[in-house]
Amino acid sequence: MYVCIKGLSVLVGLSLFFSVSTVFIPSTIQTKAYADEGQDLYSTEDYQRALKYWQPLAEHGDAQAEFGLGLLYETGHGVEQNFDTAQRWYRKAADQGLADAQNALGAIYANGRGVTKDDALATELYRKAAEQGNVHAEVNLSNMYRFGLGVRRDINLAIAWLQKASDAGNPAAQSNLGGIYISEDGVKDYSKAAILFQKSADQGDPGGQNGLGIMCGLGLGRPKDASCAVDWYRKAAEQGDPHAEVNLANAYADGIGVEKDISLAIFWYRKAAEQGNSQAQKHLQYLLQGLEDMGYVLKG
Repeated sequence: MYVCIKGLSVLVGLSLFFSVSTVFIPSTIQTKAYADEGQDLYSTEDYQRALKYWQPLAEHGDAQAEFGLGLLYETGHGVEQNFDTAQRWYRKAADQGLADAQNALGAIYANGRGVTKDDALATELYRKAAEQGNVHAEVNLSNMYRFGLGVRRDINLAIAWLQKASDAGNPAAQSNLGGIYISEDGVKDYSKAAILFQKSADQGDPGGQNGLGIMCGLGLGRPKDASCAVDWYRKAAEQGDPHAEVNLANAYADGIGVEKDISLAIFWYRKAAEQGNSQAQKHLQYLLQGLEDMGYVLKG
């Protein structure tokens, strides 16, 4: 049975909680009120008003507000999306040592958004943030070591940084660490992988759910159970995880753990293919060509 394992976690994981301070707000009580208001506005998707709170604070050099503006410009929330402007605000905050901004700027360079892609600089920025205990940066730095991006590949350092974030309860770290224990030669440990995937899946992380499905489907670290695998694949696929969409499509195509249904297999392959998953694209092309050769015409 073919399975697909998530390789990289999302490279940007940003805290949405801002404690804003500035010289022209006279009291700490008012400062906290501004911070709380900004947090509430962002969490309720009132981005225009959040922008009005953070803009003057950022212009007076407040690092948290600079980071907030970078986040707005990177995501296009409340403003026109502009990666160049985002990286400039992130840089201002990162230069002041703000870990969230260092991590975000690292992701900008890792993805080449508004700047020339630079894995070495991304790694340096992730390291600065990770050394301050930023769990998102710990995950990102681990990925750089795991795949040798901007730094010499070192699976032991990859594990060490993921372990820090995993111990802090980060679900992406738990699923990534599980992925290492299920796939990397020399460190494979299916029991550890199953425990980590379960912890991640219990928090609703699609990577953990897909990983747990793989463990169930192949009988690694737990009893083999195809229907259990399908249940976990479905949970992750319904959150849009392309790897889980491929695995769920495989189950429908082969009739493993679920009644065979080529239409549903095509549905899930197509969803993953639309996200650029090359394996899904190949399987989809193969299925559609086979149906065409047999004289079937599918609508949609």
